[in-house]
Amino acid sequence: MARRCFLKTNRKEFKRLRNITKLIYKDFLRFFADIPALIFTFVVPIVLIIIFGSIWGSGSKSRGKIPMILINKSNNELSKYIETELDSSSAIRTIKKYIDENKKEQNFTIEKAKEFVKNGKIPAALIMPKDFFADTSSSLKFKYYFDPRNEMEMQLLQGTIQQTVFSKIPEIFPLLMQRQAKTFLNDSLSNSFNTDMANMISEYFGVDKDEIVKSLTEFDMEEITSSNDSTEAAGTDFISNLIQFDEEQLVGTEVKNPGVTRIVGGWAIMFLLFTLTATATSIFEERKEGTLKRILCMSVTRTEYLISKYFYSIIIGIIQLFVLFFFAYIFYDVDIFSNFFSLIIVILASAGASVAFGMLITAIADSLAQANGFATPVILIMSALGGSWFPVSLFPDWMQGVAKFTLTYWSVEAFLQVLWRDAGISKIIFPYLTILLGIAIIVNYIALRIFNKKEIL
Repeated sequence: MARRCFLKTNRKEFKRLRNITKLIYKDFLRFFADIPALIFTFVVPIVLIIIFGSIWGSGSKSRGKIPMILINKSNNELSKYIETELDSSSAIRTIKKYIDENKKEQNFTIEKAKEFVKNGKIPAALIMPKDFFADTSSSLKFKYYFDPRNEMEMQLLQGTIQQTVFSKIPEIFPLLMQRQAKTFLNDSLSNSFNTDMANMISEYFGVDKDEIVKSLTEFDMEEITSSNDSTEAAGTDFISNLIQFDEEQLVGTEVKNPGVTRIVGGWAIMFLLFTLTATATSIFEERKEGTLKRILCMSVTRTEYLISKYFYSIIIGIIQLFVLFFFAYIFYDVDIFSNFFSLIIVILASAGASVAFGMLITAIADSLAQANGFATPVILIMSALGGSWFPVSLFPDWMQGVAKFTLTYWSVEAFLQVLWRDAGISKIIFPYLTILLGIAIIVNYIALRIFNKKEIL
């Protein structure tokens, strides 16, 4: 009796376990058949890890090099040494020549370097002038022109320059100190101080007096520039007296809130993509509710319906972007009115390209759930890759090339040109507006072809 009851219980438990196993197997089949779910579960995290890892994961070796114009007008051995160190930097790509209107390679002049920085072609220029380190110099002289539209980029550039100057050649500091002292003392007092020091050291330590004076007043430049790197850090305030780092910001000096002005365009375009994709995919909701069928039963063609949906989405996009920028103006003093016409044009172009993206997702997908599953990961990847989250210049070179195939990249750059650089229509029409409008036309054409082929409506 007990044995029969035990077998019956076991059969019942086995049947329950088999049912649970089959249900788990069924869920796995559904999961692996759901392409958007697979993309969101595996592809998106992997891509975002690659993007974040390229910036933070392996130091400067995996990060892209930031371009910087370098002009060395000094023939001093020390300036040549600094130039060589910057040329071999893993964080900076030094640029010394440009292509002129006649397609000929020319060396950068100071005025040409400033022009490139002002126009946004290069973020910074470092100049070592003729009097960088003269025989009577009491400090090293640098001239630094920059455009701080990307704060992270500027911090990395300035940090690399300071590291090269401060930690690579600390042996030059005693000489600078000697010459700095002579600016406060006359030559006779300075020489008297050196002689007194030499006499005292010679008396107590038995060192030759002439050798001490020589070590205090004479320095071998070749030995200095060929010495090993120093790992000792000197005080920043002390060093700043020995190095004249003359900075001049060429762009954005009138911007009242630089931080928000830099990021507002990137975040605005990301949320615009989410909004307009949802607006475009409302076609599925209307089809499910029966609204679409009733509309098409009236004297409305499929093309008219799509055109109305397209322009409705653009209007929603324009309103959303204007509200976001107006919010930034009210709460963070972001100037949107001094170049308002250019801003409106960029908003129109960005909205048109974003709606085209939403229409393409709607045309490809077979359901609302599938459309959302496709759109969300693509928007996140485009935002991370296109500059909404980080400056594109921090990515490896190959990733910077990929970023230029996203509409977020061109929208973010266009907003920066308008809000940060105060660029007019003539400055943004090519390539920014041209590419955004091109994306809108080409992607809309592809979406329309897919709509007609699949007969979604």
